[in-house]
Amino acid sequence: MKDFVVINKETCIGCGACVSDCISKIISLEEDIAFIKDFTNCIKCGHCGAVCPVNAISYQHPGYDVAIETFEKDEWKIGFNQLDALVKMKRSCRQYKNQPIEKSKMEAILRIGQMSPTGGNRQPLKFVVVDSPDKLEELKLLAMKTLYDVGQKTEGRYGMVFRSILNNYESTGFDRLFYNAPCVIIIYGDPKSSHTTHVDAGIAGGQMTLIAETLGLGSCFVGYLKTATQNNDEIYKFLGIPEGNEMIANIILGYPDVRYFRSVPRQKLDVKFL
Repeated sequence: MKDFVVINKETCIGCGACVSDCISKIISLEEDIAFIKDFTNCIKCGHCGAVCPVNAISYQHPGYDVAIETFEKDEWKIGFNQLDALVKMKRSCRQYKNQPIEKSKMEAILRIGQMSPTGGNRQPLKFVVVDSPDKLEELKLLAMKTLYDVGQKTEGRYGMVFRSILNNYESTGFDRLFYNAPCVIIIYGDPKSSHTTHVDAGIAGGQMTLIAETLGLGSCFVGYLKTATQNNDEIYKFLGIPEGNEMIANIILGYPDVRYFRSVPRQKLDVKFL
């Protein structure tokens, strides 16, 4: 592997912080200077540079584009009460204003998805954003018609729901798939590239929806699109998702046309302490 970590020998003070924090244990001190002899097991997590008190470590890789930032603790340390309230008050939004999302906000949300942790730092996730009204309508109808066909051969509640989605949209305009949200974000990846791809997508999607709340946006995970995709490869082609990749999670986004005043009930906590 080509060197990913670059250590400035003139700046390094030999404190050993990077040695202690390196999960791959490839960093050592030689003559009181941090040194990496073999990069084979480096997972490119960047912790060595993040923990360095004198900023003596930088990175080089053509596939990386995120600028390194330094934040003072009072800038990023969120209080318990604020985060606790945000998580408890966040609702899956199914009422949206007819208002597009600014590009700057969309980029900020996607950046959080990019920065989210992944198993072994493999970073297997990729994203598709559908926010063109025409493309969104095309995707919506493609998925609804697929679900209708699935519903024709599915018994019980879901069979009825799948059939009704298209019928209701054509007869009344009620959109039970995307709820007239102006944007859908698809998270996908190659399941062979990592055994934690589904968990990674869940973490990324969760953090993306939280940051969206701070930007005044509502969100909702939609599972019916994945159901449609599992039954129609044309949706993969429409979205440009390469063969061998899997759609994992889908999020609708937009400015909420509803306000919630309090949190909601939940089942009793089921937990064991061992």
